[in-house]
Amino acid sequence: MGMRSFLFLLAVFFTSFFCFAQDQSSKVQFDSLINYEVKKKETLFSISQKFDTEIDEILLFNSDLKNNKLRKNSIIIIPLKKKIINKLKVEMNIKLDRDTVLNSNQLKVKKDYIKIAYLAPFKLSSIEIDSVDQIKDFLKEVNLTTISLNFYNGILVAIDDLKKNKVNVDVDIFDTENKINQVLSIRNNNDFDNYDLIVGPLIKRNFNTFYQEEIKTNSLSPLVYDEINLNSNTIIPEASISLKRDRMFEIIDNLILDTHDQCTLIISDSLNKYTRDKLIERFPLAEVIDLNKTNNSVDPKITDSLMGINKENWVFLETKKPNLISSVTSLLNSQLSSERKIRLFSTVSNENYDNPNISYEKLGNLNFMYPSNSAPNTSEDFVKFQNNYLSKFGKYPDKISIKSYDLMKDLLYRISVSKSLKKSIEIGETKSIQNKFNYIYEDDTGLKNISFFILKHKDFDIIEHQN
Repeated sequence: MGMRSFLFLLAVFFTSFFCFAQDQSSKVQFDSLINYEVKKKETLFSISQKFDTEIDEILLFNSDLKNNKLRKNSIIIIPLKKKIINKLKVEMNIKLDRDTVLNSNQLKVKKDYIKIAYLAPFKLSSIEIDSVDQIKDFLKEVNLTTISLNFYNGILVAIDDLKKNKVNVDVDIFDTENKINQVLSIRNNNDFDNYDLIVGPLIKRNFNTFYQEEIKTNSLSPLVYDEINLNSNTIIPEASISLKRDRMFEIIDNLILDTHDQCTLIISDSLNKYTRDKLIERFPLAEVIDLNKTNNSVDPKITDSLMGINKENWVFLETKKPNLISSVTSLLNSQLSSERKIRLFSTVSNENYDNPNISYEKLGNLNFMYPSNSAPNTSEDFVKFQNNYLSKFGKYPDKISIKSYDLMKDLLYRISVSKSLKKSIEIGETKSIQNKFNYIYEDDTGLKNISFFILKHKDFDIIEHQN
């Protein structure tokens, strides 16, 4: 059985066993899903009335509620219809200039055939093809195979988009099995100079092994960016940590000039000592809570005593740990009052804020601001993408699939329009579903994306900070 046939078989199993709730919910066209914190004395009936939805629809996305009671402060998923979103204004919406979004119909194609290689740890040799139960259990978990498949699915949807513009893309798939010997065998027994783009390997160790010697073809590291072998043909699709951090400091410096007599509190772990020290330089009188000295917890009595009354309190949360983010945002919300205003910032680039245990409402109450590589989107383009993905694979896309689609669509269009990625720099910034791209070139390190988002929470919305 060939690689493509086996991947198709896996996709069938994936559709059959992995997405029951999503398949059922597709019978109703939901525009968005939100996380909702259950209030005291609320019931499924009262919540369904509040959001003008059905109890059965809520249960589709919260199967554990069928046999358990609602608990105060628990987080449940609420499926919303478009008309409800407009009424309640609870969508996570990024306000983008639609004229700058990459549109295939506006592109003049110079290269109508593109060939790419995709190297990923599918680990097919570890799966018993004859064992349906094993495949079912294997694909239930997030593992190297499911990550590889989801990224591949994103590639396929991007390729479908290019076909509308009469650009054909062929993909050769190589299973690295997450083994060094297999990576070397793939490299030594194939001519990769004949490809327009090499995607992967996905794992840092395997990527560095594959590129011990430079390959002339543009090579993409789609999921790992730190401590990888770089050369003139490498593509890094994510803006650097330092670039995002420095932009946040610029914004903070401007806010300092506009605000007087703010009270500053810095909560930081040891992994973010650099940003903590930079903040202390700007706020020498700031109170500092070292999470490593407090066993990764924050005492509400301490924060209550450190924050001022009748003045703005700026809290900087320098961590990536979801449990800390959740607990600190809850704590700060409990200390908000008409006499005490609190604004929450972070210079740490993080996608962990899109976490069911972290309340968007609470982040909105704190006017939270932070840098991010991607931004949520509920536009018509995103809904169209979701429906196309659902139709093709029988399930909704996850973060890996969306990232793959955005990244590959952008790179493939750049190749088709400019023939080479280096020349495509002249295109400037492009935006897709949840990501944006603007590349610079350096001889030693290749192409680097310098575009990212500074996001702000406001009520239930997430908006992009404007200069």
